[in-house]
Amino acid sequence: MSEPEPSERAEHLRLVPAVDGDHSDSASGSAPDDGDSRGSEPRDSKTRDSETRDSKTRDSETRSDAELATAKAAESVSGSDAETASEADADALEEPAEVTAARAVLADADAVSFFKSMSGLARTSQSSLLGPMPYSAGYSYHDPSCVVADPEPVGPETVALYCRAAYPDFDQILGTAFMDPALDPVLTEIFHLLTYENSNVAIVTNHGQIIDIALVIGAFLTSMCDSGRTFGVLGEVADPDDLANRSNVVVSRMVATRQAIGLPVVQLLQSGTRVFFSVPQTQSRRRAKLDPELVRANNVVMRHELDKQMSLGGQVLAMAASGSQDISAASGLVRKARTAWRQRRGDEPPETATMHLQPLYNGTMNLMLGCKYVLPVAISLESETPGCVVGSVTRVHSGDECHRVMDWIAEAHQRVTGVPTVYHWHEDDLLTHVRSLINR
Repeated sequence: MSEPEPSERAEHLRLVPAVDGDHSDSASGSAPDDGDSRGSEPRDSKTRDSETRDSKTRDSETRSDAELATAKAAESVSGSDAETASEADADALEEPAEVTAARAVLADADAVSFFKSMSGLARTSQSSLLGPMPYSAGYSYHDPSCVVADPEPVGPETVALYCRAAYPDFDQILGTAFMDPALDPVLTEIFHLLTYENSNVAIVTNHGQIIDIALVIGAFLTSMCDSGRTFGVLGEVADPDDLANRSNVVVSRMVATRQAIGLPVVQLLQSGTRVFFSVPQTQSRRRAKLDPELVRANNVVMRHELDKQMSLGGQVLAMAASGSQDISAASGLVRKARTAWRQRRGDEPPETATMHLQPLYNGTMNLMLGCKYVLPVAISLESETPGCVVGSVTRVHSGDECHRVMDWIAEAHQRVTGVPTVYHWHEDDLLTHVRSLINR
């Protein structure tokens, strides 16, 4: 059916109100109603006047009904707006009292003192790449009340440039692993989980060096957004800015006090991901003698903000949790552990160095379980035994399955490095002894 000419559309629009409100013959488009043509009598003037008054009354009632409907519609829109505002107010009021109180604690904290205490978490052995940076009120993340820094995407090419500057073997070790054609189905699955299933995916690694998780998420982003990467037979591609806004990483708040390659570390991370600041529940935190109230307040607010972000769905959460730290990677621990072996057992320890992954904390496991889907990654940045292995997307249902994921990471680490690697499901004497060595 052809579209009517403008003049015809205008005529049609003029007729529409008449159909609804004006019951004249010309409006209805029907022949004049003169009654039954076979036996109708001519109507006198009084009859015609009466019918005219009745017609006017019907017209008035019709208009009143239309005006009433319009008024009701306006009230409905206004009510809808009011309901939306009420829902927003309700959301604000629904923040747990514990979180509100924690925000107040952080707001009252002295920013400079807080910055110095977080800087005290750094260990000189962690990475020669990271150096201290001065406090500046110009950086929002130097404010104690800031627990998350939003992404500021710069594109995959710049992310790759930063990663190479931080780790010159980035392309050879991590790039090769994430660009392996055998991994294509895994990355396609992740793309579909994020964009169509609105599911969350956790990227979980062992924790050997402080920069390992940053490099892993950098490799993930650059691989997903590679110019030659498509998903499925329809050739879909990932949007770099969208993926950056879906990506999240949890790091020690100490990172906010560091700089690398001439830039704040947080700024480097923001180039490809959202950054959440946690204060780790580890010996380093206790060694730095941080205010327990501030530590708790930071983590309460951070977890609340993280939960809100993850509730949106379609999120990536990268974690190298402190609970899974490679204890033998710390400075001097291998030698000290071998000495402790001699003292305890009275014989020589094995010549082969071993790697021990500490148990996951409950908080880490809860995040993994909350995401449901986990991408395990084994990583080693040691110059003698570098390597990276990316596993398959794995659905976790319980704490035991989270431990089994870490078992896989330990086995993959051993396979790629040749270093015997053990993941400890629970605390044991060796871990207790190593922690005592760290505290000295």
